Amino acid sequence: MTVIRWEDDALVWSGPYYGGEALHYDDSVATGFAAGRIITCPEVVDWSGDGSRDLLLSSWDACYDGVVVLRRQVGTNPDGTPILGPEEVLDGIRGYTTAVPDGDIFHLVTTSRLRRQIYLYRNVGRPGAPIFDKPLALDLNADWVHENEYFHLARFADIDGDGSLELVVGTDYWGDYWPNGLEWNDEGYRAYDAAGRWLGGPLRGFLYVFRNRGSLSEPVLEKGVPARSGENPYEVYGQFAPAFANFDGHGLSAVGGEFWNVLHFARHREGYSFEHASLLHDQDGAPLLLDQCIHIPCAVDWNNDGRVDLLVGAEDGYVTYLRNTGDTASGRPLFEKAGRIETTSPLIHGGVLPSPAAHDFSGNGLPDLVVGNSSGELLFYENIGTAVRPALARETMIEAGGKPVRFAAGLTGSIQGPSEKMFGYSCPIIADWDGDGLADILLSDVTGYHYFLRNDGQSKTPPSFHAPEKLKYEGRPLKTVWRVRPAVIDWTGSGELHYVALDEKGKLSDYQRASDTELVHKRYLTFDNGETVTFTPDVGGGRGRIKLCACDWNGSGTTDLIVGTHARASLPPGPHGAPRNTTGQAGLFYLENIGSNEVPVFASPRPFRFQGEIIAMGMHVASPEYTDWDGSGEGGLLVGVEDGSIVWLPRKYLTF
Repeated sequence: MTVIRWEDDALVWSGPYYGGEALHYDDSVATGFAAGRIITCPEVVDWSGDGSRDLLLSSWDACYDGVVVLRRQVGTNPDGTPILGPEEVLDGIRGYTTAVPDGDIFHLVTTSRLRRQIYLYRNVGRPGAPIFDKPLALDLNADWVHENEYFHLARFADIDGDGSLELVVGTDYWGDYWPNGLEWNDEGYRAYDAAGRWLGGPLRGFLYVFRNRGSLSEPVLEKGVPARSGENPYEVYGQFAPAFANFDGHGLSAVGGEFWNVLHFARHREGYSFEHASLLHDQDGAPLLLDQCIHIPCAVDWNNDGRVDLLVGAEDGYVTYLRNTGDTASGRPLFEKAGRIETTSPLIHGGVLPSPAAHDFSGNGLPDLVVGNSSGELLFYENIGTAVRPALARETMIEAGGKPVRFAAGLTGSIQGPSEKMFGYSCPIIADWDGDGLADILLSDVTGYHYFLRNDGQSKTPPSFHAPEKLKYEGRPLKTVWRVRPAVIDWTGSGELHYVALDEKGKLSDYQRASDTELVHKRYLTFDNGETVTFTPDVGGGRGRIKLCACDWNGSGTTDLIVGTHARASLPPGPHGAPRNTTGQAGLFYLENIGSNEVPVFASPRPFRFQGEIIAMGMHVASPEYTDWDGSGEGGLLVGVEDGSIVWLPRKYLTF
């Protein structure tokens, strides 16, 4: 049975460009983390033609149109690693991109989840001045382990040691993953049994080799065959991303990235065969565990010490440097997790699917930011600019209970299954929940549980909090649909706080605060036709994902809602609801309260327009926060965009 994930059937980014509205660091921030967009593929190439280690970063095209950016080496750090320069966007190249040397120039190879082809961008320029011809589509035929495998990453490499380069393609196969062949939006989808056991199968990813009888600029590819690890096809847990090098002087080895937070290592044996793969090890000889998921490695001597290191891109957009320690006493190369790659001229990247909340924690009269993301982190950005020219300091991790906040699903916490064990989807709001005059954090996450993080009262920047406590309803932890940003509302100005979220069926629900952790008196919030507010006809993982923002948008004295949605949301549910049946991309909607604060009733949702165009922000979500960011006194919307940027949309440019 063939099952298509909704991500693979959605529109890629094709809406307005919001990069001109992106928040920036203060000029004092000289360095920061280098980042791509969503699920980053790193590649190092001598783009400048001077022997430099320039960094290409490309992105998953099923979300952010596969944008490819370049950061050139502009110097060298004392440890031998490159100093990277400003980001340059490479127009016309999309998808995961790798480079293949061809004499004194190089070509580019790209893969796309949205097509059954590999594209070769042939370089017709000269060293230091690459020019790429119209891409050549490589149609592949192979003895596939499974039909309908997605192409994940392609590289040219000399696998068999005969001096010519083969095309090597890692794939991604979801057909065995789904419980009973049902995708996570399908009616009847059930992820786990009563004991919490996953009812589906594994993700799968395989490696294929295509012998090239032509040249690198005019490939003639034979039918592909699966590479083997031991006696079986070389397989990892989904989204096989290969890199090849002689890491330890013992000949060619393969490092394979996969969906989970490990890398696989296997030495070449003969032909297209490798030894049994095992996990890559750290400098202590233990399996090297990465911090994210969906990893794409690149083999390069990054610190110029004569040993081949690894740069590893991930779902969160960042790139981790794994330094080859040269210790082969164990009979295999060992790697030290040396941290994220840094760059000059950094751009603000709040992880993937950032969800911002604004509050003046530093006491300088300017709104600072707390940002959740798909990794489950809480990042703090202090606003060190001015009222009319806000600018952010470099981010730090917020701590709760004395350790950095990091929510994660684990093997059983995500409705979409164990593949998402590293995802957290933290969606924070800021409110004085316990009434002590200090700003606390409340949030929901990947699991659908809701948490209270009490400000610890230390009056410092960044703020710190006590360990998370679960909110409860009817004596049990409140568990709702997942990935929802809640809202805290004092409807009547009496000091009685309410907690607004989607319930377990995706219905917009209002709970009254009874104590710091207890909620009571649930009621549904309705449209003016009496129907309960819901956001999609989907079930399972299709529910949730909604981001709520409460404010008096029209100055009427009643509290309205601004809602950020994903691409499949339907307001109202049905064949004509937006954005599912309009833009097909994540959007922002205004729900005007035409009732009262005692009995709120919402008018039909109206999509926001920015500078006259309906807001369309990709696939997974747009996350709004109402604040007076630019000191105009009018307010507007800060919006987290799925690519990791946070954009400021002033009220004067927002219409319906």
